[in-house]
Amino acid sequence: MCGIVAFVSSQPVQDRTVHALEKLEYRGYDSYGFAFATGKGFALVRGVGPLSEDSGGLLAGGLPEVTTAIGHTRWATHGGVTVPNAHPHQSYDGKFAVVHNGVIDNFLELKRDLIGGGVTFASETDTEVIAHLLARHYAQNGGDLDAALFATLAALSGEFGLAITCTERPGLLVAARRMSPIAVGMADGAGYICSDPVAVAGQQGWIAYLEEDEIAFVEKGSVRVGSFLDAGFPERKVEQLPLTTVAEASELGRFPHYMIKEITETAEAVRTVAAMPTATFAPAAARLAEADVAFCGAGSSHYVCMLGQYYFQQVAGRRTVCHSADEFQALATLGGDGALIAVSQSGETYDTLRVMEAAQAGGASLVAVNNVAGSTAQRMADFPILQQAGREVCVLSTKSVISQTAIVWRLAAEVAAEGKGADVAELTALAGQLDVLVQSLSGTIKEVAERYRWIEHWFFLGRGLHWPVAAESALKFKEVSYIHAEAMPAGFLKHGTISLIDEKFFTVAFIPNAAHDPEGFAHVVSSLHEIRARGGNIIGFGHDLPEVFADGFFEAYVALPSVSKFMDPMIQLVAGELFAYHCAVKLGRNIDRPRALAKAVTVR
Repeated sequence: MCGIVAFVSSQPVQDRTVHALEKLEYRGYDSYGFAFATGKGFALVRGVGPLSEDSGGLLAGGLPEVTTAIGHTRWATHGGVTVPNAHPHQSYDGKFAVVHNGVIDNFLELKRDLIGGGVTFASETDTEVIAHLLARHYAQNGGDLDAALFATLAALSGEFGLAITCTERPGLLVAARRMSPIAVGMADGAGYICSDPVAVAGQQGWIAYLEEDEIAFVEKGSVRVGSFLDAGFPERKVEQLPLTTVAEASELGRFPHYMIKEITETAEAVRTVAAMPTATFAPAAARLAEADVAFCGAGSSHYVCMLGQYYFQQVAGRRTVCHSADEFQALATLGGDGALIAVSQSGETYDTLRVMEAAQAGGASLVAVNNVAGSTAQRMADFPILQQAGREVCVLSTKSVISQTAIVWRLAAEVAAEGKGADVAELTALAGQLDVLVQSLSGTIKEVAERYRWIEHWFFLGRGLHWPVAAESALKFKEVSYIHAEAMPAGFLKHGTISLIDEKFFTVAFIPNAAHDPEGFAHVVSSLHEIRARGGNIIGFGHDLPEVFADGFFEAYVALPSVSKFMDPMIQLVAGELFAYHCAVKLGRNIDRPRALAKAVTVR
């Protein structure tokens, strides 16, 4: 989840490192830090809070002029949000500086051993043990850097993405990866390491991704990559991908927040999916048509997978299983007759990648739906599908969620079409109605959100296709507003939780269009009458206001445009995003960087 960047060059890199790390702030903004390799050791510059709040002062204040630097923006795992816990961490002899993304499982054991040997720790982090281990092995091996690196990595249990520099090798950077993404390459005349290619987007050069248990030695004009499990270091020839394929960071333009900007871009993301040729989906669809299909994702992507499960059943007539990635391996095993559809915006989600690895080891086929070209999931998959939704900066995923949903619908439709090509007219119509929703109804949704922002407890209800809509909308709402919201299927309410309903407990109901789904509509209406009978207040998101509802039945009602049974859930998803956004704005929340969250969850 944390952001890592490092440069080595014949030219000064201090300002460049700060600018590059700013691009990775969405990956963690609890604290930040830099290690600038000077001729007298490391100059450490660290701070608490987002780097963007301090970067102007850092650049204006005169950073030390150096040709080697590493930087890190942190999402806290071990230890509180303090300057001593901010990366980089320095070894006890001052010779090594380390930044780290991941979790070291055996850090307490290693720490006790180091303390027993007289080492004093300055932080509560698991990362600091790496720096001290490097120093110890460096001294024990008479200054042999390679030996120190291999011995240290062999001692670590857990996952890590590392960038390391040593005062006695100032022209060298070292990267290492185990289950945490790290890339290396050359950019505008410098060697670099990064945890996300956005750090070097727009520059001239190339990028290569480390595979599991690999180490890279990066200098200003060369990169060497190989396995750290073999001290003989059998060098691997890496695939050098041009940096021109890396998406540039998005600009806000006229928008106050990235969240609303990206919601506005949703319609274009759907048009992109509609325009994808049948050939993009045909190989995956052919495999899915004959395999036992399973879905997995985490967070918002899990709810997309839930929708995919409904689509495969109701569009393609195919039964599938769906589990959240963090629980998948406790519930399902995939073999050679299976196919896994793994959904992850970043393509680097820790839990999802572990499920993919297990499925691949069992012989299952992998279909990956991701929004980042070259991500680990895209490289692993037998059938990679790139969303092409455009860069998403807000930590909360909005347009990417709708893009993913459109793609899993398209997969179901292509399976149903049996190789003849799915009719995408409904997707095209959906894009037009999403434009109408954002441009014409955002104000109405804003008025409702602002009026009821003070409510402390919420139910979000839906049935059938609209149950995942309720779940994802509740997640968005609590992520950005910090208000308690609980989602459930509408029919589940009467099995216990209806006891919570009173005049202070509000419900957001996602109601299907009666013309497209009369049975689903009737079931939801029944549940809503049970709520009203107990004095509950309801905010409805539907597609008409039929006579079955008496005047005053709803506390508020928003009539949304409609396309079809299978497209309307995506319209409601966008309405839920707008409701969460406007509520949070009125509450004064940090919209694009909500507390305790990070864009890509790459650790356990």
